[in-house]
Amino acid sequence: MRQMLHAVRMRDFSLQYSLDKLNGEERRLAEEINAVIQEFRESERKHQGETQFYDALLSKVDSILFATDNDGRVRWMNDAAINGLCGFKFESIEQLEALHPSLPGQLKNLRRREQQLVSFTMAGGEERQYSASLTNIFVSGIGYKLYSLQSVATILKQSEIMAQQRLIRVLTHEIMNSLTPIVSLSDTLANNINPDNESQICDNEITLALSTISRRANGLMQFVQRYRRLSGIAAPTVRPIAISSFIQGLKGLFQAQENIDFDIRCNDKIINIDPTQIEQVFINLLKNAIETKATRITVTVSASDDERWLIAAIEDNGGGFSGEVGENIFTPFFSTKKDGEGIGLALCRQIVCNHGGLIAAESIGNGAKFTVRLPLR
Repeated sequence: MRQMLHAVRMRDFSLQYSLDKLNGEERRLAEEINAVIQEFRESERKHQGETQFYDALLSKVDSILFATDNDGRVRWMNDAAINGLCGFKFESIEQLEALHPSLPGQLKNLRRREQQLVSFTMAGGEERQYSASLTNIFVSGIGYKLYSLQSVATILKQSEIMAQQRLIRVLTHEIMNSLTPIVSLSDTLANNINPDNESQICDNEITLALSTISRRANGLMQFVQRYRRLSGIAAPTVRPIAISSFIQGLKGLFQAQENIDFDIRCNDKIINIDPTQIEQVFINLLKNAIETKATRITVTVSASDDERWLIAAIEDNGGGFSGEVGENIFTPFFSTKKDGEGIGLALCRQIVCNHGGLIAAESIGNGAKFTVRLPLR
C-alpha cells in the first residue's frame, strides 16, 4: 500500500505486483492495487495524448498565442509566437522589451475580450501592427491570461480577398441584370424582322423593344461610370492640419443638426492629412447617420494611448444593421437604400486606406458605430 501511494504521489504508474506467489487476502489486495494503478495509467495516457494533440494543433495556428500567469510569466506559447513575433522563447512579457519598450505595456493594457490594435516600430524601421485580444482561462482552478495576436497585414489581405469576391458578385449581378433583357430583346427583333418576308411584329413593338434596349444600355454605362469614379480617387495631398480647426470646420457644415454632439479630446494635436478627402469621409458618415433618423449622434475624437493614432468614433441610435449588412457594408455598389449607389462607404474606406488608416463598422445596441483610425505620425 505504501508503494502504491508513493507511486501515485510521484505520478509513476509503472508499478505492477506479481501474483504468482500470493494467496488469499494478499492476492486480492495486490489485484486491487494493480487495477487502481492501471486506471491511473490509462487516465494519464489519455491526458498526455490530449495535451500533445492540442499542443500540436495550436502550434500550427497562424495566430500568435501565448499564456501567462497573473505575474506575467509565460507558461505556454505556440510556434507562431516564437517564429513570428521575436524569434526566441521568451519567459515573461517584460522580455518583449527587446522588440520595443512599449510592447509589454500595450499587452498589459489589453481589455478582456476586446480586439485592440498593438503597434510598434522595430529597430530596423519595420512597422508592425497586430490585432490583439486577451482571454482569461482557468485550468485546475488556476487563472491564466491567453494572449492572441494576428498580423493586421494578414487580416487586411484576407479582407481584401473577401471584398474582391463580394465585388465580383455585385458586378456580375448588376451587369447580368442589364445584359439579359438586351440580349433577349435583340434576339426577338432579329428573329422576327426578315428583309425577305413581312415583319411579324408591329412598329410599336419594335419601338418599345429598342427603347428598352437603349434604357438598359444607358443604365449599364452609368454603372461603369460610377465604377470609374470609385477606382479613380486621386492620391491624397497631405499637409499639417490642426485637429481643432478641422473639427471646427466640420461643425460649421452640420451646425443646423441639433442632434450631433462633438466630444474632442485632442485639440492640441497636429495631423498630416488631405483635409478635403478626410472631410468627405466624415460628411459621408454623418449623412448616413442622419438618414437613419437617429435622435442622437456622437462624434468622439481622441488620440491612442501611445499617441500614434487619431481615433474618431461616430455613434448613432438609428437602429444599427444586421450581420449580413455588416459583412458587405464597405463593398462597392452594395446598398440598403432604395436609390443608393453603394459607393459612399467604399469611397470612405479607400480614402482612409490611402492615408494609411483603418475604418471599421459595428452594430451596437440600437445603433451603429463607425471608427476611423488615422496615423498621427
